[in-house]
Amino acid sequence: MRGSYPKEEPGIRYSRIKRMMNEQELDAIVLYSPQWKPEVVHHASNLRLLGEDACVVLTLSGEPCLLTSQEWDIHRIREECWIEEIIVCQGDIMQKAAQIAARQGKSVGIVGAEHMTAVKYMAFEKELAGKSIKNVYAEFDEMCKVKTRWEVEIMRRCAKLADLAYMVEMDSLRPGVCEYEIIAEMERAMKEGGADENFQLIGMGRNLPSMSRAKENYLKMGDLVLTEITPVIGSITYATQLCRTVKMGEATPLEREKHGLLVTALEYALGKMKAGIRAKDVAIWQNEIIGAAGYEEYCHPPHMRSRGHNFGLGYIDLAEDNEEILKTDTVLVIHPNQMIPEIGYLACGLTVRITDDGIERLSVLSPDMYEASSASVMG
Repeated sequence: MRGSYPKEEPGIRYSRIKRMMNEQELDAIVLYSPQWKPEVVHHASNLRLLGEDACVVLTLSGEPCLLTSQEWDIHRIREECWIEEIIVCQGDIMQKAAQIAARQGKSVGIVGAEHMTAVKYMAFEKELAGKSIKNVYAEFDEMCKVKTRWEVEIMRRCAKLADLAYMVEMDSLRPGVCEYEIIAEMERAMKEGGADENFQLIGMGRNLPSMSRAKENYLKMGDLVLTEITPVIGSITYATQLCRTVKMGEATPLEREKHGLLVTALEYALGKMKAGIRAKDVAIWQNEIIGAAGYEEYCHPPHMRSRGHNFGLGYIDLAEDNEEILKTDTVLVIHPNQMIPEIGYLACGLTVRITDDGIERLSVLSPDMYEASSASVMG
């Protein structure tokens, strides 16, 4: 996917942005990203940002241009970016972006102002003195909730990488292995498969309170292993997640029962999901199952955080107070991750695409708890 894309993809994205610009009565829009928050520029240009920052300027009547101060990176930028006009700025890129936008009319939109330094924004504002500046991050974010066909395909690739990493995790489990070692093997597999990065949570032990980043913790027989596997291609907007629980050895009847409760809640919600439902419905359906089993108190923070969400641009939180309507080609992770007081925290979940009449599962793996037998883990 790096440096390649369907020839129609830039036009699809820019037509969406220009439609939003018309609705907001904008003559030009400036789309800004720093290196630590690259989603906006990546969406608008296909560029994986390595330098300090970059921005895209788009007008209603013209072609986009990309501004960067990273002359050392220009060869890679030209190979990867789908924008033909690339300007290397010796000074502040936001000052130059404002000068370009100011020539197009009276109203300029900005996406990413929240991530600028005060100096950059003041330079941008000064060049647009007398013009209307409108922050349209919320409108841009709303537009990004519905994925294009190519975006969905990228996320299908992410989900395959998550499945692969989980299988690698199974092969890595043995008494005495450290969380760092397991994560290293999973990272290797995903990056070899094309992931740019991975946000990984793990927990190993008994009566776990939650998952966290890897630490120096060594696996023992009888432990539970919890993982959240989140590979990224390009930017965090194109991430999927797989949540799983593994038992080192034979699970107890209580462990099977309680994890089975989470699987039932997951499948119940997935079976009712389709375009047109409210985000809150997905949370309510999962909580109905878990709450009816006697855990209604535990269906709310701090015992859990959310029943699902997505990543990056177009963020949606599946919470009981979220009234927004889910649309076709929205991509979300659904996870009834849950504290069960008798045995501790459990993980269960996968990423799906919303369709007109249901969902597409992006993972092909069973959500059931995997039991690593003593024979298999001892080699």
